[in-house]
Amino acid sequence: MIVNYIILHYKNINDTINCVESLLKIINPNHKIVVVDNGSNDGSGEKLEENYCCYRQIKVLKLPKNVGFSKGNNAGYQYIKKELKSDFIVITNNDVIFYQDDFEGKIESIYLETKFHVLGPDVYIPRHKDHQNPLFKTPINIEELKNEINQYKYYKNYPNRFEERLKIHILKNMLCSNNKMINFLYSKFRKKEVLDYRKRYMNVGLQGSCLIFSKDFIDNENKAFDPEPFLYEEEVFLFLRCKKRNYKMLYDPSIGIIHAEAASFTHSTKNNKERITFMLEHHIKSREALLDYMSTR
Repeated sequence: MIVNYIILHYKNINDTINCVESLLKIINPNHKIVVVDNGSNDGSGEKLEENYCCYRQIKVLKLPKNVGFSKGNNAGYQYIKKELKSDFIVITNNDVIFYQDDFEGKIESIYLETKFHVLGPDVYIPRHKDHQNPLFKTPINIEELKNEINQYKYYKNYPNRFEERLKIHILKNMLCSNNKMINFLYSKFRKKEVLDYRKRYMNVGLQGSCLIFSKDFIDNENKAFDPEPFLYEEEVFLFLRCKKRNYKMLYDPSIGIIHAEAASFTHSTKNNKERITFMLEHHIKSREALLDYMSTR
C-alpha cells in the first residue's frame, strides 16, 4: 500500500511546516509529500524548497500564481499520478495536523472493508470545539442555491452583517457538534437529516480540508476536483460528480485530523475588509458556477 500526500501552501509557512512535520512522524518513509506552493510570491515557497531540499520524501512544487484551491490541488494530484505510484492520495490543507500513528493503516483497513473512492476523516477544530464532517447527506437544491446567491449579494453591501453571520455560524456549529439534542433540533428545523460525527456514513458530502482518494478514483480521474472553482463549493461539486459516476464517498470517524480552520486565508492579507470582500466575491462566483452546473446536468 502506497500513500502519497498533497499539501496546498499559500504564504503561511509556519502552518505548512507544522503539517509536514506531523506527517513525517507517522507516515511510511517511502511515501511522498508534495507541497504545492500556490503562487505565494512572498519567498515562502523558496524557504520551503531550502528547508526540504535534502528530504527524499518531500517535493516542493511551485506554481507561478495563485490558481485557487481546486487547480492548486489538481496540480499536485496530476504530478503524483504522473510521477509516482499511489494506492491512495491524501489531499490536505496546510493548517492540518496529523496525530494518528496508525493513520495509513486505518486507510488500508477501511478501504479493504468498504472499497471507497473518497474517504473523509473526523475533522476537529479545537478553537471552536467543532467537528466539520460529514457535511451533508443531501446537497443543496437549486432553489436553496438561488437564495444563497441573493443573500451573499446582499452581504456585499453590508459586510459587517456578514461578519456577524460568521460568528453565529461558528457558535451554531460548536453547539451542534457538542450537543446531540441541539443538533437534532437544528437539523429538524432546517429539514435536514441529522448527522452525527461519531457515526460512519456512506455517500455523504465530505469537508475539503482533508480528502483521501483511493486507487479506484485515481485510475479513472485525471483531476481530484472538476469543475475547478477558485474557492468554495468544491465539496458539493465533488459529491455531485461522485454520485454521477457511482463512486463511494465515505465518512469514517475512526480516522481523524486536527484543523486550524482558514489559517492560510487569514494570513493572506491583514486587512479584514479585504478578506470579507474577497470571501463574498468568491462565495457568489462559486455558487453561480454551481447553479450553472446543476441546471445543465
